[in-house]
Amino acid sequence: MSRRKPLKRRTPRSTTARSTKRTAVGALVVVGLLTGCSGGTDRGDVLADLATQGAETLEALPEVAAAATAAVQTACASGEKADFDAAVEDVAAAQTRWHEAEAFWLGPATDLRSNSIVDWPANAQDVDDLVAAEEPATIDVNYLAAYVGADTRGYGAVLTLLEQAPLDERQCGYANAATALAESGIDAVTAAWTDPDDGEPYRDELADPAVGIDAVVNHLLALLTNKDAANWEARSNSVEDLLFGPEGDSGLSALLDDDLTAQLRTETDELISATKDGEAAADDEPSEAALAAMNELRATVATQVVAELGVTVTFSDADGDSAG
Repeated sequence: MSRRKPLKRRTPRSTTARSTKRTAVGALVVVGLLTGCSGGTDRGDVLADLATQGAETLEALPEVAAAATAAVQTACASGEKADFDAAVEDVAAAQTRWHEAEAFWLGPATDLRSNSIVDWPANAQDVDDLVAAEEPATIDVNYLAAYVGADTRGYGAVLTLLEQAPLDERQCGYANAATALAESGIDAVTAAWTDPDDGEPYRDELADPAVGIDAVVNHLLALLTNKDAANWEARSNSVEDLLFGPEGDSGLSALLDDDLTAQLRTETDELISATKDGEAAADDEPSEAALAAMNELRATVATQVVAELGVTVTFSDADGDSAG
């Protein structure tokens, strides 16, 4: 059986808010340069803002994940092309929203290895092989969670299956199980951030300056090392969220001097430009421009940002070689 690339459909993200953010932060940098000060912003306030943004971002995901699960169930129940087309759109939307939250894949998402459940890059051949296998008789959530590799489950695997629609009973069982498992992974991360069964919410933990600064900067380094080209556009936007916040006037840059903030703004814009609209990759390989922009910004974070904020670096380049 020939190897196919898994179907990837992305819902374009609106650029209006992003453009407004860059205009706002540009104006703030100019004002800062003219006044010669960076404002002495409190670390606790910055981290509280980031923690709130993370919690709100993740709280919006379960509804989208539930819609993807329901859409696949509906399509499999009806067998209608229109329903399968709608399922593709809903699964792709959930996949995209998950990656747009990469800024907050620290803490619980790392501990739970959530991306290995939700959307690790799919191996289309492995997906086909599982469908063709005699065992198990039924591909259910428990089997996918315990017995298959990360590249054989998650939204990428579901989109690979939906590319072959209409699906037979075994394919539908697989697709239903994979979407349900992905939904459970998103639910688990969201609960850990906002309302865990035990302990304090990660939102509160991240807001503690003794923990949060190191956690955010190390996660930023991880984002800037991950070479999964399929999701670079969403990842670049996540980098921007951590550095400049949702409106361009918060994030880590609020704690940095004006010259470094201006440098980070320039380098972040270069990264976003190099990774937008699928320009980051050709045949799933990173483009030279995207790699160069990523390496430049990572170097600035690893040296100047780390030094200015007094961060203990626990991340190594080897940690970023995988997609999750």
